[in-house]
Amino acid sequence: MMRFFFYGTLIAGSGNRMARLVQERLRLVGPGAARGTLHAIADPRGWYPALLRGGGEVRGMIYEAPPDFTAADLARLDAYEDYDPASPAASLYLRVPVMVTPAGTAQAYIYNRLLPAGSRPIPGGDFRAWLAAEGLRAFGE
Repeated sequence: MMRFFFYGTLIAGSGNRMARLVQERLRLVGPGAARGTLHAIADPRGWYPALLRGGGEVRGMIYEAPPDFTAADLARLDAYEDYDPASPAASLYLRVPVMVTPAGTAQAYIYNRLLPAGSRPIPGGDFRAWLAAEGLRAFGE
């Protein structure tokens, strides 16, 4: 059974088309946390988060793929995250297994580039809370 850990624009309430697909195609397990650091990157279409390996805690939601989750569904998620399994070095994000409390191993998209100028650290590792506190909107909302 494939599980995912989402920490930003793919969780419920994000208001973008891909987040709606996630809600339709995956089953919400509940909140979770993974080790790493979280940063926000500005884009003309809103802010998006970048998970980096590190010693902090990143908060998000755990989802589980049902039996009818297809390779095409996974390909849509990968495309949204600019991850190409055939060319990982050129990808913006990598889909990798991470340890998530309390679920165990889940797939997460980690940032695969140097952070751009103007990116901002997210203290506490909660992208949605950070957006609300800063009065900013997420990518695609």
